[in-house]
Amino acid sequence: MRIAMLCVGSRGDVQPMVALGVELRRRGHEVLLAVPSDLVGFAAGAGLEAVSAGVDAREFLHSAEGQRLLAAGDSRRYLTALARKRATVIGDVQDALIGAARGADVIVASRLVEDDAAVLAEHAGIPLVCLHYAPSRPNRVIAPYFVTVRRLPAALTALTHELAARVHWRAIAGSVNGLRARLGLRPVRDPTGHRLARAGTTEIQAYSRVLVPPIEGWDTYRPVVGFLGLDAATRERIGEHGTGPELDRWLDDGDPPVYIGFGSMPATDPGRLLGMIRDLPVRVLAGASWDVPPSRNLFVTGALDHDTVLPRCRAAVHHGGAGTTGAALRAGLPSLVCAVLGDQPFWGSRLRALGAGDWVRFADLDERRLRDGIDRLLDPAARDAAAGLAARLAAEGDGAERAAGIVVEAARRTC
Repeated sequence: MRIAMLCVGSRGDVQPMVALGVELRRRGHEVLLAVPSDLVGFAAGAGLEAVSAGVDAREFLHSAEGQRLLAAGDSRRYLTALARKRATVIGDVQDALIGAARGADVIVASRLVEDDAAVLAEHAGIPLVCLHYAPSRPNRVIAPYFVTVRRLPAALTALTHELAARVHWRAIAGSVNGLRARLGLRPVRDPTGHRLARAGTTEIQAYSRVLVPPIEGWDTYRPVVGFLGLDAATRERIGEHGTGPELDRWLDDGDPPVYIGFGSMPATDPGRLLGMIRDLPVRVLAGASWDVPPSRNLFVTGALDHDTVLPRCRAAVHHGGAGTTGAALRAGLPSLVCAVLGDQPFWGSRLRALGAGDWVRFADLDERRLRDGIDRLLDPAARDAAAGLAARLAAEGDGAERAAGIVVEAARRTC
């Protein structure tokens, strides 16, 4: 079976796709990934065929405008600016997605490209499987995370989802219907999510039931499979396996550190952040690109093998992406989420609700909040809560294996 996997976003968006693609390839399927141009090497390094999705994910994140909006922590303004950026690159992206999907038997799409992927699947008459990293479809339990992480009354939750879907559709309807016209399909008026729901499209929920309460009616077409992480062999292929001798010696030469890292989220003032970290009264392992020599209390390194390193830490401070949240919990670490945008406040709020951490807006992070947040993480109650969640996560098994089985079954069921 030929499987086209389409994904646009940061490494946090692409990595679960890679984990799923590796498992599908292991099962003998032909897999092609279309990912941002800056992440083609990462996907190819994992042993997968990869092509550019027509956009560089880092370009906007690291632009002056992107940096300014991230620093402000205003998700709505950031999404508005991202929509403007989308309008300037959508032609190249759609060209790339058309090419990647050509000849496929099934399309797997991440959230940011599922609107276009749905058009391609309809045109080709093949099944579509969506991959979601947080609960985002209409329901009466969890409000849209980019609107609020507060618990709303059930009716208001449902209404907020409907309004959010309509607003999003108004922003992209022109480009989606432009693609439909290009492929000879009639225009549509309903949001993509509404149409996929009516069609019974499979939408894999790539997160854990341990963190998110069940949502009534989702089991059939929106199965929750757990977090999708890279296996050890893939980590080794991409050069992120183990610790390395220098880091290994540093970890052995003192108390377990607090891990601090913010993934693909750029720090607008790295000097200020480094100053806050250096003043902490704990040892810190920082995942960053800073050129800082190791000291007894600080070790700065680039990409890390979370599965190997985090179990040797005592707590984690991170941006709250689904993958990093899952990795920290698998290691039994309580987390302070410093949320920038997207689903990050949602994961921080779930950790707070479960007693395994807390969250703060990255834009509000200062020395006092960082120190107080780490103090809360080092409380035995937080550590015990995180350890309990880790045991339950371990019992779930491999999310990539379950997701791969669902992709194959969805394709066979449709065919």
